Amino acid sequence: HGAKRWMVRWHEAGKLRRKFFTGREAAEAHAISLRGSTLGADQQFLTLPQVDREKLLLLYKHAKERNTDLVTLLSSAAPVAAGSPAMEDALEEMLAAKKKSGRADDYLNNLRIVLSQFARGRERMAMNQVTLHDIESFLNAHTLEYRSTLRARLSTLFNYCVRRGYLAANPCLRLEAVTVVHPPPAVLTVEETKKCLDWLKKNPRALAWFVLSTFVGLRPEEAEQTTWRDINFSEGWIKVEAQTTKVRQRRVMYPMPMALAWLRRAKQLQSELPLNSQGRKRHCLRLREVLGWKAWEKDVTRHTAASMWLASCGSAAAVAVALGHSESILRKNYMALVTKTDAKRFWSILAN
Repeated sequence: HGAKRWMVRWHEAGKLRRKFFTGREAAEAHAISLRGSTLGADQQFLTLPQVDREKLLLLYKHAKERNTDLVTLLSSAAPVAAGSPAMEDALEEMLAAKKKSGRADDYLNNLRIVLSQFARGRERMAMNQVTLHDIESFLNAHTLEYRSTLRARLSTLFNYCVRRGYLAANPCLRLEAVTVVHPPPAVLTVEETKKCLDWLKKNPRALAWFVLSTFVGLRPEEAEQTTWRDINFSEGWIKVEAQTTKVRQRRVMYPMPMALAWLRRAKQLQSELPLNSQGRKRHCLRLREVLGWKAWEKDVTRHTAASMWLASCGSAAAVAVALGHSESILRKNYMALVTKTDAKRFWSILAN
């Protein structure tokens, strides 16, 4: 080439042809068009830039998943906003938006953990390039019980992207429904409850937390955030502030008299309220050892309170209001888990 000119040479009908260009891009474009006119389809594909080859391969993958061809897929494709963000960017954007809308930190942390599992290895994949096969492969690598949770979390991300115009539709809607038969909630027996209390009286840091969850029915996370100021011993009620609850609704509970007696005992023993999460988890591990369990059952303390309370009073509506549950959920999960006799013994455990 000369100082400011680019030349393309080629043979045509036995003759050598030449053409000059003032810019390199124009010269290369002409050279590519010449090669394309003489190369086969497979060779033409190899001359494409790598990014274009990857896009075509992705489209071909989409077509195969839908049992169609590229032409049909392209002609029927729903419009999707240009510039669909990478998965890790979409995830951060969604979490920031939900935080601004007032979602709880625990919810956001759980959402991040689950979605980060799916994003691993796909961080820079555009959201509109995620396939149904990608989602199914991820879900199938986990237990059936966990899939419904994973699917719900993934659907949260994809629904956000649909609302923002990054996707035409939520691919999770095309998944087969997962049917999981859940076992009844685990509850503490009267004997197991006594064992826990005996150990906690000697190691009282988490005693108040245990009483709040096992006898009052607070969620474990609600119980650990409750303070001594939230307990009115003279009037017999406990205040649960909206910011500490899962459902973001303030409620006032009137627990059984024996629960208040145990809370007085816990305060005398200088039990800690509020209790940090790490402290609660450490004590649950110790209680698991006391009971000889392989694992501490999730929410077993609250399940115990709900089932014993329901068996004792028989009014699902009253217990549901106190626990911050719906009446239908209470009946579905806790009805007839324990006998009236067991409930009577449970509420007779003395704080001594």
